[in-house]
Amino acid sequence: MTAVVAAVVALSALVTVRLLREDGTSAQAPAGAGSNAVTAGADCGEGPCQVVARASVDGKPVELLADAQGGNGRFQAGANVLELTVTELGGRLDANSLSCVSGAVSACLVHARQEGAAIAQLLVGRAGTWRSVDKPYYSSGGVVRLDDVTGDTAPEVVVVQSSPVLARVFALDGSALGCTRRYTSVSQLRGWPEVQLNSSDLRACS
Repeated sequence: MTAVVAAVVALSALVTVRLLREDGTSAQAPAGAGSNAVTAGADCGEGPCQVVARASVDGKPVELLADAQGGNGRFQAGANVLELTVTELGGRLDANSLSCVSGAVSACLVHARQEGAAIAQLLVGRAGTWRSVDKPYYSSGGVVRLDDVTGDTAPEVVVVQSSPVLARVFALDGSALGCTRRYTSVSQLRGWPEVQLNSSDLRACS
């Protein structure tokens, strides 16, 4: 019976990833927060937690923790601990899975590769408290990154898709801000692969 349940859970995760919308985001997905810090060596589901990646945000450390296979991920910033939706969806974390931007509103993206594409989870920090935006971002073009596109000092989320080729831009609350024009190749996007857009690149998404 245990094996059957495990198989059903695994299949459900794969189906969920397949259904991620081409607009760069998925439907609402769960993400939990814990009040107790998780440390390396504690249980991460399939085994002891290991520190996979580190970054500094506003002068304070943040870490990604996962099991030995990069699964059962956690994002830890001080006493703030968030479980990671991207690993619940089958993504695996590595040393390149964390990118952060400091500011009045700080943000981190947790990246995971999936079959040549990329999925990412956005975490937003205000006044030392972090929360997850419960909307995983999916990029068929393999790029999801933080960039100050609108020039308002807060980063936005840039998501590249490959069919049609364009980039979509989202605010930190998950709302859509616009799209670039369509291109014939992802290499035509400004700054590819470190895509760097500005507000003049954006128009209504069709």
